[in-house]
Order: sequence, then C-alpha cells, then structure tokens
Amino acid sequence: MKMIKDTRGFSSSIDVLLFLVLVSVSAVLVAPAMVGNIQLTALHDTSAAGHNSQVIQSLQNGRVNDFSYAVAGTQMDFLLNENLGPGAVDSGVYQTGKELVAGREIEHKIFADLASESVASQFTIYHAGRSVRLNLLTDEYRDNMDVQMRDNLDMQIGDRYNYNVSVVWRPFRDVPIGGETHMGPKVPDTAYVESSWIAMPYCTEFTRHHVEVLIADELKAIGVNLESANEVPREDTEEQITGHINVAINRTVDEAVGTIVTMTIERTIERAQTAVNQQVDSVVPGSNSGISDIIMDEVLAELKDDPAFIEDAGLELSEQITGYMQEVAREEVHAVIAGEVDVLASGITDKYVSNVATGEEAKDEVLDYVFSRIDISRARMTLALWDRNW
Repeated sequence: MKMIKDTRGFSSSIDVLLFLVLVSVSAVLVAPAMVGNIQLTALHDTSAAGHNSQVIQSLQNGRVNDFSYAVAGTQMDFLLNENLGPGAVDSGVYQTGKELVAGREIEHKIFADLASESVASQFTIYHAGRSVRLNLLTDEYRDNMDVQMRDNLDMQIGDRYNYNVSVVWRPFRDVPIGGETHMGPKVPDTAYVESSWIAMPYCTEFTRHHVEVLIADELKAIGVNLESANEVPREDTEEQITGHINVAINRTVDEAVGTIVTMTIERTIERAQTAVNQQVDSVVPGSNSGISDIIMDEVLAELKDDPAFIEDAGLELSEQITGYMQEVAREEVHAVIAGEVDVLASGITDKYVSNVATGEEAKDEVLDYVFSRIDISRARMTLALWDRNW
C-alpha cells in the first residue's frame, strides 16, 4: 500500500493555532487598559453621583447671613432711568434712598428657605399657551438669591463641574401653575441629577383630614351609590360616582386656590403695593409715581386677555385673581387627569360588587386620589452636575 504524503492539512492547522495564540496574546496585552478604563469610568460615576448628593444637601442647608433686596426694585430702577436717563440708578443717593424706602433684609436663613420663598413670590400661571406672572414686585429677591446660590456652588464645585439648579413649586400636581427658578446651562443627558423636597415658607392646615371634611358630602353620596350598585345599571353607578369625584376635585381645587392666594398674593402683592405707594415718591422723581399700580395694571391687562377672567372693579385684586385662578386650575387639573376618574369609578365599583372592598375602603380610595392632586406645602429642588472634561 502506497502512502500519499500531503502536508497541506497540517500546515493549515498550524496557521489556525498560531492565529489563536496571537489573538490570546493581544487580549492579554490589551485587557489591563480596557479594564482600567471601565474601572475608571465606574469610579468616576460613583464619585460624581456621591458628590452630587453631598452638594445638594450642602446647598439646601447652607446659611446666608446677610440677604437683602428692594420691593419693586427693578421697576424703580426702570422708572428712574426713564426719567433721568441710563446710568441714573448708579447714583449713591438713589441707592441709599431705595434701600431706606423699599429695602428688605433677611438674616441667618438657609438656601432652602430662600429658594422656597422665591418660588412662592414669583407666582406664575401657564395657561392657553402663555404665562402670566401675578407678582412682579420681587424680581430683585429672585435675582439676588440666584447670585448667592451661584457663589455657593462655585465655591463648592470649583472648575471641575458644570451645574444647573432648579426649584419648582406646583401646588396642583403636574399642573402648570405655581413658581419656579432655574439657574445654569441646559442639562445634557450625561448629567448626574439629584432631587429632594423643600418645605414652602408658610404653615397651612391643608391636610388629608381637611380635604375629607371638605368633600364629606360627595364621599357620603358615593357610599349611597355603591349600596345600590346591584339594583341599577352598572353604567349609571359609575357615571354617578364619576360625577361626585369630579365635584370633590373642584371643591378641593377651589379651597386650595383660596389658601394659596391668601398666602402668596395678599401677603406679597397687596401689602407691598400699599407700602411702596406710600413711600416710593421720595425716591422716584415726579408725584404719585404709583409703581405698584403700574405693575398691577400690567397683571390685570394680561389676565383680561383670557376669556375666563372677568374684572369687577368692586373686588380687591386678590379676590379677582382667586376667581380667575379657580377657573384656570379646575380646567388644567381635569386636563391632566382626563380618563383617570372614569377608571377610578369603574375600579371601586368592581371591587365593591365583587366583595373585594367595603364602601368605607372605596371612599378612602377616592379621598386618597383627590388629596394626591394637591401639593401646596413643598417644592422640588433639583441639582444636575456634569464633568466639564467628559
């Protein structure tokens, strides 16, 4: 038997083995660098996230020993420049007079308190594609607070990170009514974001129990509807319950608006309006400058553009704003919860007729839902950090 000598198969196997060896050696050489980058990125992520948490806590609790602003200061500056020309506001006599007449000093407060007071005073309604600010008297408050916060963050962060700070107050959850302040450039997707709640600067009795008392009649009616659920068409029961829930929401919104206007509009605009009108003439040239009257006219002019606003000269400004806000808030709240109330009514009816829940449990579920739409007492502070070198 004659053997045939052919080394081609053997040669190909050696080539494959040699290739695998080279790949393995390359992997061994490159692996430390790859692992190092992964470890470095993970370390950076952990460090940045932890740093963000520390910075926002430090910012909220940071104490400001001296903080000052002038009520209607921006408007006073504008009128002075209009009367005496650009640069008139730089006069030392004017600045001293402005401070004496309209100056306010706040001592030994933390940033969380200053920020919450700022968003409470910068009250804005976003409705029908536009926004209306109801308080134009405290621009200097917001501007000076931003400067103080920026100085604090620059001291903490240095040059390594960019940052953006926002404080948002929405007394009706997810509804564009309230106050907000933003500071810093646009936040990229790679930023590390940390948020926490801060308390608003007032005391309110708007508790769950308060809402329960406020909507007691509607809760009682829902209980009656459920008791007769097996005796009437299912659709009728759900429709009746839906109607009672909507009435309960409207009553809660109206009450909340009244509370908010009392705490923000009456205490900031109307009091400041009286004080500024009485004293501002000693600072701004001309008789009866009426800065706050000018501001109120601007606000009312904006509100009049909305068909929901009906001016009544016999009412105080706060009363007019209350009526307007109640209409707008109801509309915006129901736009946000569209469909949710129907689902809630269907769900509690199902659970009741199936003996999964009692009438009292069903009413508690409705109360929880209505109360959840109101968030008067807190604002959301958010800090975003991102490395300038990444």
